Amino acid sequence: MPLATLGAVRSDLQVGQLRVSGIDVEVSGEAGDLYFQQCVERVNIFEPAVRVADLMLDDDPVIFDIGASIGAVTAAFAKRFPAGRVVAFEAAPSVHRSLHETVRRSTGAPVSIVESAVSSQRGVLRFHEDGNGSGWGFLSEELGGVSVPVTTVDDAVKSLGIDRVDFIKIDVEGGELGVLQGAVNTLSRDRPIVVFEVNVFCLWRYGRTLPQDLLSWVRDRYPHTAVIDSDAMVTHVESDATVNHVLHLLGSGPGVVDVVASHNPIRFDGNDLKINL
Repeated sequence: MPLATLGAVRSDLQVGQLRVSGIDVEVSGEAGDLYFQQCVERVNIFEPAVRVADLMLDDDPVIFDIGASIGAVTAAFAKRFPAGRVVAFEAAPSVHRSLHETVRRSTGAPVSIVESAVSSQRGVLRFHEDGNGSGWGFLSEELGGVSVPVTTVDDAVKSLGIDRVDFIKIDVEGGELGVLQGAVNTLSRDRPIVVFEVNVFCLWRYGRTLPQDLLSWVRDRYPHTAVIDSDAMVTHVESDATVNHVLHLLGSGPGVVDVVASHNPIRFDGNDLKINL
C-alpha cells in the first residue's frame, strides 16, 4: 500500500484560508481546481464529520479520513486533536500534490497520507478524475481514466500497525458501501464512530447502490444513527419510518446528507452542530 512521504512542492500551488466547522486551517490547491476555488471563496465550510468528532471523541483519537481530497477536513481533524493521529486516504493522482502541501502546513496531530482508493477488496481499479476540480473523483471501471491502487480499511489497519480506529469519515462519491464492506473487521473490533456522505446521484450512478440498502447495511451493525443535512438539521433514525422520511427528503431535496453511526447514543442536535459555524 503506497504510504506516501512528503517531498518537494512546486511553488505554483495556491494556498487559501478556510474555517472548517469552526477550525481555521490552510489548504492548498491547483490554480485550475474549481473545488479549491469554491472552498476558498466560501471561507466558512460546514463539514459534519469535523463537528461530530469534536462533540463525540476523546482527546487522542485515531481518525481515518477516506476521500481526503485537498485535505481541509484532514487538517481540521489534526488541529482539533493534537494528541491523536490522522490517516488521510486519497485516490486521485492529480490531487496528491495539493493534499501533501495542505498536510505540510497543518498543525496538531501527525498525519499519514495513503495514496490509494478504499473499497471492499484490494487490487487495482479505474478512477475518474474530474477535470473541473479535486472534489468529485470516483472509482468507475466504466468511466475511469486512470488506474489506481485500492486498499481496504481492514488491510490498512494491518499494514499501518494501527491498534485501534476511533472514527471513520467517508466521502467517496458513491463508493461508501464498498468502503464499509472492506472494514467489517475494524467495525467489529473497534466499534468506531462512522460519518459518511449519502449522495443519491453518486450512489446510483457510480456505486450502483440504493440509499436504502446503504442505510440498512449500517443500521444492521450500529444501534444509533442520525442524518445531518446541509443546514445542520439532525434527524435521529429510530425506525424504518424514519428511514422512509429521510429517503423522501433526499428525493425531494438536493439529494445529499451525511449519516452518523455510533454504538453510543447520539446526543447532539442541530444547535450543537451550529455552535462553531
